[in-house]
Amino acid sequence: MLSNTYFDRFETPKYQNKNPVQRHLIRRFARTIHALFVAAGPTRRVVEIGVGEGFLSGYLSEQFPEKQFTGVDADTPSIDRLKRKFPRVDAHVGLIEELGFLQGPFDLVMCCEVLEHVNDPRAALASLDSLGAPRLILSVPHEPFFMLSNLARGKNVTRLGNDPEHLHHWTKRGFRTFLEEQFDVLHIETSYPWIVALCGSRRRDK
Repeated sequence: MLSNTYFDRFETPKYQNKNPVQRHLIRRFARTIHALFVAAGPTRRVVEIGVGEGFLSGYLSEQFPEKQFTGVDADTPSIDRLKRKFPRVDAHVGLIEELGFLQGPFDLVMCCEVLEHVNDPRAALASLDSLGAPRLILSVPHEPFFMLSNLARGKNVTRLGNDPEHLHHWTKRGFRTFLEEQFDVLHIETSYPWIVALCGSRRRDK
């Protein structure tokens, strides 16, 4: 289980928040990611797009020191903090739409809480697929439950709970349908208030 000390290593507000319910939900989400990471099969090179400060990749890099982790994020300060906290993660500033600088192929791509932010999520999926990984772990907020949970704690009330940065919204069924345009959905589940999917690339799995 992720300790409170682990949370305290990060400056991102959602990890700094000491609300026990919120931390329980994040821990459960991390356990789901860990389980799908194992279920993805043998991996040597892993890349996380939208890595932030490295909450997931940092944790996994400590759990699986034999694997090579790369992280990409658009936010330079987050990447700087990632480099200091987890030097084993090869960290880069970059956009999901512009990943040509990465030296693939990778065995696994992770992209969590990113697709809801981008202007063209279909183009983002194609960019992720270009990294040549046979397996991908993807997650987004589970709507409408994510917005309802915001409302319940008085966040974004005038926007009916919607985060202003969230441009796209998916139900579990809608997210599966969206992913199936590009990938084979091998497993999909909810970890309230998120949806998490393990996908197979059709470029490699035919």
